[in-house]
Amino acid sequence: MFSSRDKAEIKLYFDSNNKENQKILDQCPHLYQQYDKDVTINDRINNIEDSEPTIRNGVTFYPPYYLYNSHFMNYYGSYKIPKLNLKIRRELLVNPIDGGTISLDFFELGEFKEDTPTIVINHGLTGGSHERYVQYFAQRAYREKGFRSVVFNYRGCAGNPITADRAYSAVQLDDLKFITEYLTKTALPLVKKWFLVGFSLGSAILVNYMADVGKDSPYSAHVSISNPMNMVECTKNLSSTYINNLLYNKGLANNLKRLFRKFDGRLDKYATKEQIMSAQTIADFDNLITSKMFGFETAHDYYLAASSSKSIHNLVKPILFINAIDDPIAPTSGFPWKDFKSNPNTILCVSRWGGHLGFISYEDHMSWSDKAAVEYLSTFLDNEDYNNSKAE
Repeated sequence: MFSSRDKAEIKLYFDSNNKENQKILDQCPHLYQQYDKDVTINDRINNIEDSEPTIRNGVTFYPPYYLYNSHFMNYYGSYKIPKLNLKIRRELLVNPIDGGTISLDFFELGEFKEDTPTIVINHGLTGGSHERYVQYFAQRAYREKGFRSVVFNYRGCAGNPITADRAYSAVQLDDLKFITEYLTKTALPLVKKWFLVGFSLGSAILVNYMADVGKDSPYSAHVSISNPMNMVECTKNLSSTYINNLLYNKGLANNLKRLFRKFDGRLDKYATKEQIMSAQTIADFDNLITSKMFGFETAHDYYLAASSSKSIHNLVKPILFINAIDDPIAPTSGFPWKDFKSNPNTILCVSRWGGHLGFISYEDHMSWSDKAAVEYLSTFLDNEDYNNSKAE
C-alpha cells in the first residue's frame, strides 16, 4: 500500500433518502463499511463540483504495488491473469428483425436447476465469452452464490458469422431485447430472478436498454462496470496523451477494423475499404461507419445519444455502477453526480485505482469489482433462491 487511506477510500453516490440503498450496502462488505466522519468538499474527485460522495466509507481498495499505474493494471487484467478456459454451451440465434446472427454462451460450471437465478453478461467493445474479465466474474458468481451465467455475444464477435448489413453499437438494442425475450420465455422460462451485467461498451448497451424499456425489464437488478459514461469526454481522454492514443485509441480502432473486415462489401455504402483501413482512432472509425450505420450524421452525434450520462435520472430499476478514477478509457469527467445522488435506483461506486476492467486487489490478486458486484446482486436473492440454485 503506497498511498493514504483517504485516497484509497471507495466513494459512494446514492440517494440517501432511499433507505433501501443503505440496507443493500450494509449487506455488501466489499462496497461499504461504516466510517464515522463527515463528508466535506475536500472529498471531491479532482475538485470537480458536486463530486463529493453521499457518505464516508470504511472500505478501501489498494492494487498490488506494481499495478498502481492504470496501463499496467489494464495489461495485467487483459493478458497476464491466468486463463480459465471455462466450458461453454453455445446457442446461435438469428434476430428476425434483419437476419443478424448473435450467440449465447452458457457457462457449464455445474448442474443447475431450471429456476436457478441467472445473470446475462454484456461483454466489451469487440470481446466475447472468452474474455478473462467475463470468465472470472462468472466463476465467482457461481462459487459465491450459485448463479448461472450466460454471455450475449454481439454480431461478428466471438466467432459469430455476419448475416446482416447492420452491426452493433451502444444504441442498437434490438438484439438485447431479442435474447432477453428468448431466454425468459423460451430457453429458461422457469427462472424467476434475472440479472444483467455489462462491462465497458456492454454497460452502455445495458443502461440504454434500461432507459428504453423502463419497468418492463425482466431483470431484477443490474451492474455496470467501467462504463464509458460520457462518450464525448471519453474521446477527449483517449487523445489526451501519447500513451492513451497509442494503446487505446489506435488499439481499439484496430480491433474494430479487424472485426469489420468480416462485413466485406456490406460496408461499401458507408466508406471504401481504403478509408476504413486508414482510420487511426475510434472517432475516425465511428465517423465513417458506426454513426452512418445507426442514423447519425457524425460520431459526436452518436456519442451524445449513446452516453449513459444522459439517462441516469431516468433509470427506474436497481443498478450498481463501478468505475475507477484512473480509467484511461472511461474517465470520471462528465459524470452526472447530482443525478446519481438523487435517483433512488442507482448506486455509483468509484475507486481511486482499477483502470479499465482491472480492479485487481493487493489482497489476493483477484478482482475487487467482481466481489462487490456479486455481493450487490446477491442482496436481491432470498434464502430459497440461494439454497435451490444448484442441482442436487
